[in-house]
Amino acid sequence: MEEEILRQELLSGFIFKDKASEKILDELTQMAAAICDTPISLISLVGKEKQWFQSKIGLDLDETPIENSFCRHAIEKPGEIFIVENPLEDIRFKTNPLVQSDPNIRFYAGAPLTTSDGITLGTLCVIDKKQRALSKLQIKALQILANQTIDYLEHKREHVNQNDLLKKSISKFNKLSNHSLDALFQLELNEEKNIYFTYINETINDLLPQLEIEDFKNHPFKALDFVFHEDRLMVENTFVDAVRHKKDWDITYRVLKTDGTFAWHQSRAFPDRSSSEKVVWYGSFRDVTDKKNYLELLEKIIFDISHIMRRPIANMLGLIHLLEVSDDGDMLNNREIIKYIKIVSEEIDGEIQGLNENYQKIKTSFKNIY
Repeated sequence: MEEEILRQELLSGFIFKDKASEKILDELTQMAAAICDTPISLISLVGKEKQWFQSKIGLDLDETPIENSFCRHAIEKPGEIFIVENPLEDIRFKTNPLVQSDPNIRFYAGAPLTTSDGITLGTLCVIDKKQRALSKLQIKALQILANQTIDYLEHKREHVNQNDLLKKSISKFNKLSNHSLDALFQLELNEEKNIYFTYINETINDLLPQLEIEDFKNHPFKALDFVFHEDRLMVENTFVDAVRHKKDWDITYRVLKTDGTFAWHQSRAFPDRSSSEKVVWYGSFRDVTDKKNYLELLEKIIFDISHIMRRPIANMLGLIHLLEVSDDGDMLNNREIIKYIKIVSEEIDGEIQGLNENYQKIKTSFKNIY
């Protein structure tokens, strides 16, 4: 019972409908029929309720009920070829519809198809409409062909499984990639010196919604139409130089938006020279407008500290010096100095408040990013 369950699980991975698989399996059945000199040869897979023919020569049926199957008996002894030389004299088969009517089986030989894990899935069998026997050489050849059949099926199943895993991995990567803030890309320069994107994620739609993406993939230079005119030549020259010399690039430039304003974009990439015939760059496009604004605010803060605040501090130091050198009896003059110190202190306090306001702007600007 456990083997039956395992067989049904494995069979789901052994159904191949592609033309290459059908051709190879048909060639194996043709060889079996030719070597054994029979009109019918089948690759039969035994299910729970029916057997179906993954490949067939000389038979119009695609499947039969399991109770009519010769192969279900053959798989009970996976280590040997199951032969029925005269079904009419065999109590198991003499009333079988396949014996009593078309295809009128009078001879059957089935070589079990057993996986490397010891699970028998079906048979490579040959069938004749007349009584006959196989030579030892034919029996050996049929076994060899059965071994080749199961080897091919197992390798094909592993290939299918690997493709499925690859597709799942690609799907997961695309889901992650398409939620990235960066437009990730793979850019290729082939042996004909043509440049095109072999991959770019959906984030590019957010960065350049006015660009036809499929057209952009095959014609990367079309993105220059949306680069701010003062930056266009710099971007083009940097890109061409990187492609020509197969080196990294890191470009920051302005891009026109649909509302007439512009955003700051950064493009970075590095080449992979693993192939002598082509060069592939892996990189990203990123909107760095907030970063630019952040840097400008920081520069303003630094300017405020280094220029604006130095004046009131210098004034305060000067007033303090006057207090230090003045006579204790000159109270009127001291009061005047204290008044100015208060003014300067308030001025410094105002500047500090301004710096705090700028900090809050930075914090607000980046709260959706971090």
